[in-house]
Amino acid sequence: MGLYEEFEVRKSNCERIDINELTPEVLRILFIEEEKTDNMIANLFDVKPTKITYLRRKNGITIRNSIIDDLIKNIPEEVQEKAKHELLSNDNLTKIVKAITHFAFRNGPIEDMHADGEKNITEEDMKKLNKFMVNRLAYIVNLIKQEKWFELNFLIESTDRFFGHQWDNAEIDDGGMEDLMKNNLKQYRN
Repeated sequence: MGLYEEFEVRKSNCERIDINELTPEVLRILFIEEEKTDNMIANLFDVKPTKITYLRRKNGITIRNSIIDDLIKNIPEEVQEKAKHELLSNDNLTKIVKAITHFAFRNGPIEDMHADGEKNITEEDMKKLNKFMVNRLAYIVNLIKQEKWFELNFLIESTDRFFGHQWDNAEIDDGGMEDLMKNNLKQYRN
């Protein structure tokens, strides 16, 4: 019995199924693996189909993304190496940092705050921004750790294609880390 059928049995037993049970993973299983429509899922949870469509898109649960995920899982090693070589080229620094900035910052909660020109950023807003940034950067660092160069290159190239062309080129700014490191090394030598 699939997940959808389990929900149907619960509903037929007059149990109200709470929308909070519809986690991204549950939604992915219902929509991608069990091929249930937004209407079918909405009926289980007694919500409008547009709510399910919104949740799917918000969480990137689309047929297109599913196809891309399947392709990415089976990338040959030579394609990974080629993407790594292209990605780590010195010419790509500006493109990489602009794409990461868009992916990890600009295309998130800050965009809504930016669009509302009179909104001050509250403590709650900062928590939301911090969480968003940490999660997005964790994805990028994880791609690097796992040496998934093709996926990282895809993220960089697709983001660069749509965002950031009008931004200034990147300038390396170590935030004072080099001096701090030198000073700390001097202490160890003395």
